[in-house]
Amino acid sequence: MINGNKLILNFKSRISAFICLAIIGIFISGLFAYIITSLWGESTTSLRISTVIQNIFFFITPSIAIALFITKLPADFLQLRKLPSLKSILLTILILIFSIPTMNFIIHCNESVVFPDALSGLENSLKALEESNRTQIKILLGEPTIGSLIMSILIIGLLTGLGEELFFRGALQNIFRTRPMNPHYAIWITAVIFSALHFQFYGFLPRVLLGAFFGYLIFWSGSIWLPIFAHTLNNSLVVISSWISSRNTINFDINKIATDFSSESYVLILISITTTSLLIIQLYRHYRTISHS
Repeated sequence: MINGNKLILNFKSRISAFICLAIIGIFISGLFAYIITSLWGESTTSLRISTVIQNIFFFITPSIAIALFITKLPADFLQLRKLPSLKSILLTILILIFSIPTMNFIIHCNESVVFPDALSGLENSLKALEESNRTQIKILLGEPTIGSLIMSILIIGLLTGLGEELFFRGALQNIFRTRPMNPHYAIWITAVIFSALHFQFYGFLPRVLLGAFFGYLIFWSGSIWLPIFAHTLNNSLVVISSWISSRNTINFDINKIATDFSSESYVLILISITTTSLLIIQLYRHYRTISHS
């Protein structure tokens, strides 16, 4: 039982059913992507359509289907009914903003990992995959126009934030929580899977931390809408930053903050870690107070 729901099937059957639904979703979205790419090539339009289809068939549909299959109260299982408080939304915004220097530094360190000579082939393969992902994202973002920016925010920000949170936090994390285990294990296991399924080694660690943050948001608030909001905001900030950089109108890249290993950067990172930690504690206390009231 989770969120007051009586569930059918045992844990192994639930997780197996969800994996099967996800595999079917991968197959359907992959088939559509192949057809679309065959017709229009690897263009901005085809990648955007493929991304929308992937979110619908791989992330959203399996999440809703498994909730409908294992409980009579699917909205409660996915934690869709409760809305987050205004204070939690404001704290989440501040956490994401103040964590930027720290996350940039972690990303930079992750990207600086050097493999031993014996694993140089693996390193080259991972770098090639990373470069391929960057190329696809660049194509997906399209031209540096206002229309393209809005479309990118809707697809990469809103739709992806909605789809991935329903899949990873609403469905997968809550399925793990149906098994008698420490909820922190469920949060971190889901975060690792979330990062691994992005197939980007050089962004693995920061994405695990981000996934864990989203996991705690739903765990503390009891609402899937808070991590959806956080995920959408995080993705949208990346889109906006990339869009500004592509226009070459402002010589400033938010992703480069605190990555030059200067003394000023370390001070900024220390401030970032301290402030972010205090804000997370404040968010935790906010929901702890609500739960005891």
